[in-house]
Amino acid sequence: MTTRIALVTGSAPFAGLPDNPAALLLPKVEGQVLHGITIRTVETPVSLAAVPSTIAGLIRDHRPAFFVALGLAPGDPTLRCETTAINRLDFGVADNFGQRPTDGGPIEPGGPDGRLATWDAKALAAAIRGHGIPARVSHHAGTHLCNATLYSALGAMAAEGLTGPCGFFHLPYLPHQVARFLSDGPPGGDLAPLTPRALPSMALEDQLAGLTILLESLAHSVSQEP
Repeated sequence: MTTRIALVTGSAPFAGLPDNPAALLLPKVEGQVLHGITIRTVETPVSLAAVPSTIAGLIRDHRPAFFVALGLAPGDPTLRCETTAINRLDFGVADNFGQRPTDGGPIEPGGPDGRLATWDAKALAAAIRGHGIPARVSHHAGTHLCNATLYSALGAMAAEGLTGPCGFFHLPYLPHQVARFLSDGPPGGDLAPLTPRALPSMALEDQLAGLTILLESLAHSVSQEP
């Protein structure tokens, strides 16, 4: 019997940060078997040049029953289940290779203006909240590589004829990251009077619990299909 695979990707650290909750969560769910579906994880590069082809190659090779990408949403207080990716690039911070498009150009020239995630974001967010963990639906994945990852994944799933759920799960900062921001500010202090450094955060254990609920829910829904 062929083993069914679900694919979970997570962004490597970026913007000069030494860590990223997306990458830290991957080994904690790698190899889990949920309703007969094995979770496989891959850390993806923070590279505009590499993301579309990397995601397309992973989906082609693994042909996942469902696909979830993880990424950091700086300053957001909750877990976010994204619904929408737009064909637009406008980076507030460069990728790890110095690329920083700011002209709003397309991820995929000639591609559709937007693609909709194929998971039930409302139900997933509600399931996570049901366990006391803050989560919400988000209709805008931004214009950085998180958005580009979701846009590329949805296109690749469709190109491969794969109909399983596909979505993006945005994560808050970790408490130790915010503690580091507060301890290691600019030598002369923040120049802007209201520069935020005391940002929202969520413990890795709670982020893992939320991710596990999400994966369990997706695996259950896929396992019920004929």
